[in-house]
Amino acid sequence: MPKEKKTKGNGLNYKRTFLIGFGFMGCMLMWSVYNSYVPVIFRAKLTELTGGGSSLPGFLSVALLVNAIMTIDNIFGVIFQPYFGKRSDSTHTKWGKRMPYILICLPICAIFFSLIPVAATLKAGVLSIILMMTVIIFFNFTMSVWRSPVVSLMPDFTPSHLQSDANAVINIMGGIGQMIGFVVGTIATALVGLLGFTSMQEALKAKTNTLGQILATNPDGSVVVKYLNGFNPELAEYKEHIANFIASGRDKLYFNGTAFSSAGEESQLVAQKIAAVGADGNPIYVNYAPIFIVAAVISVLCLVILTIFYKRNKQYDLSKDIVLENDTNEEKPKKIKIKDLPITKEERRSLLVMLAALFLINNATEAIVPNFTNFALDTLNVKPIYSTLMMAVFAVSLAAFGIPAGAMGRKLGRKKTIIIGLVCIVVMFAIYLAVSQFVANRAFTWIVLWIALVVGGAAVGCININTLPLVLAIGGRDYVGTFTGYYYTATFSAAITGPILCGLLIGLFHDDYNFMFLFCAIMFAIGLAVITQVKHGESSKDEDTSWIDEAVENAD
Repeated sequence: MPKEKKTKGNGLNYKRTFLIGFGFMGCMLMWSVYNSYVPVIFRAKLTELTGGGSSLPGFLSVALLVNAIMTIDNIFGVIFQPYFGKRSDSTHTKWGKRMPYILICLPICAIFFSLIPVAATLKAGVLSIILMMTVIIFFNFTMSVWRSPVVSLMPDFTPSHLQSDANAVINIMGGIGQMIGFVVGTIATALVGLLGFTSMQEALKAKTNTLGQILATNPDGSVVVKYLNGFNPELAEYKEHIANFIASGRDKLYFNGTAFSSAGEESQLVAQKIAAVGADGNPIYVNYAPIFIVAAVISVLCLVILTIFYKRNKQYDLSKDIVLENDTNEEKPKKIKIKDLPITKEERRSLLVMLAALFLINNATEAIVPNFTNFALDTLNVKPIYSTLMMAVFAVSLAAFGIPAGAMGRKLGRKKTIIIGLVCIVVMFAIYLAVSQFVANRAFTWIVLWIALVVGGAAVGCININTLPLVLAIGGRDYVGTFTGYYYTATFSAAITGPILCGLLIGLFHDDYNFMFLFCAIMFAIGLAVITQVKHGESSKDEDTSWIDEAVENAD
């Protein structure tokens, strides 16, 4: 069994922990940019390649393919992260156990990360897709190699009784990285302007359509619209339609009925927004390379800070003092099936019901991230460099409500707090979906969306903070590892299926990304119905639950 040498010291060294957190900060920065911009880039390329999805067979759609691609990181995480985490446990170098993985793979990961938008600039559509997929696969693999080691650095430098406080610091650093990722588009736009790349700066700021093409604009900044089929936009009965079309995020305007239809067609294109054309005669596309490059550079700077820190502080690495005793007679713990657990029939039922609820709830939460920037571009006509700021509002609300959500769980009960969160988010998402479909006032729709983002973030906080403690409480102190495994099996499975199922629904409704909210509301609602059947997992006032808090911190 591993033996940890105890170190002296009465409190957490916050400066040291803060510096350790730079590694996790660089990791979350790249993930934030990846999840925000890669769906937009892939959607543009696939839409162009497949004629808007018209050449795809059967139930396939552009939205479904984009969401399937966005599950690669989750699949790789399940397969490779545990393996390289264990490998780092048995690695011994002058740079310790974890740093060799981070030093070698983070820069390689940053290079592949920077090449993603570069591959998208190729004119040959098929070749561009192949190169993008290749780069993304290598990026996800190298990220899987160093992500577990970088997370393991904190326990290496922190005595076990202080790891709860240290984990809070690490999570703050990860949150800072995530926030930088959300605003890095604005940072990159300002930098390319300062460096004199004014055309690229204007391209990043320009209005675009759903293909990422830069739209031509009039001197007053309004988008140029081309009218087809002899359509007269000055006719009074059509002025409101045109005004709504120009204000919307739609690229093309169709009129149903016979007035503008040719033989046998139910609708006909009568107007479209015009993309700017380059010297080669091809439409000009937004090149997101500056955003990825700036994010990669910041991540590498985080590595530089971490490396300097480790070189000066490696004597405080506790993992070098851990000795593994080879006991050939010691049996490895066997995986326990749920049916073999020494718990009552009612507790077993609560566990299965809770895992099903977790799967449903996480299908919803995991579907939001890869679809939000496309939703904002398509429905709100908001460019990705600005829609990521909206995601930041959701993330800040979620993080800010973490402590209150924990307090609610202790005072009201974990199950009640989770139910309150689910009710709030179902109601808000349902309201937004109804308003977006049936209310013409865009200002009111925007107000409802902002409220939904703030309330939704707080609601997800209520859910996330209390689900793992509830699962662990069902199993008890002796089965922390087993029940943590059950928890992550349910959540990781949902991280793979959620985006795919959401993409399928969006595709069924002709790539209308508003239906992301319908999918999330349905999954949250079913999860709410299921979780009401959980009858165990609460704690009494006199019960010592410190072991649950410690287990949750270690699981994070």
